[in-house]
Amino acid sequence: MIRRATDVLGVLERALTVIAAISLFAIMALVVADVFMRYVMNSPLSFTYDLIGLYLMAGVFFLTLSDTLRVHAHVGVDILLSRAPPVGRRLSEIVTALTGLFVFVLISKVGFERALDNYEQHDVLAGAISWPTWISAALVPFGCGVLVLRLALQLVGNLLSLASGRDLFPLPPLTDESRSFE
Repeated sequence: MIRRATDVLGVLERALTVIAAISLFAIMALVVADVFMRYVMNSPLSFTYDLIGLYLMAGVFFLTLSDTLRVHAHVGVDILLSRAPPVGRRLSEIVTALTGLFVFVLISKVGFERALDNYEQHDVLAGAISWPTWISAALVPFGCGVLVLRLALQLVGNLLSLASGRDLFPLPPLTDESRSFE
């Protein structure tokens, strides 16, 4: 069951990372086009700043949160964990998941309420184009919500592994720097 949930969530996370990568490419293309239009044609694109700042940057950041955790690419300090037995490492993962769940459930809740309020109020960004703000605001609870699913899966997997005494859920690898202190 844990393996199947991990696989399904991994497919979603990778798809969101592809969307974020496309957004990052779009940012690059828009900046290049805007610079060209501004300095060569003397006619800048009026919408690039708002589009990049409101939608694309939020997508790049929030859509990659969970996949980054999945591949253990977030910053971590594991100098003490390299000396801990697997049970200690599992307990550390459980505490980390519980803490992360608390924080990101709150962020998801507040972000959802904000996005809903922006939608209901028909909130738009004043500028060359009246960009609806709810779409950008919705990226926060969506990305954090997927991260909550990843953290919940890690919590359950580590709890089951701890309770059974078997490695039902893999521990994150230790960094090379922490191994050099052994």
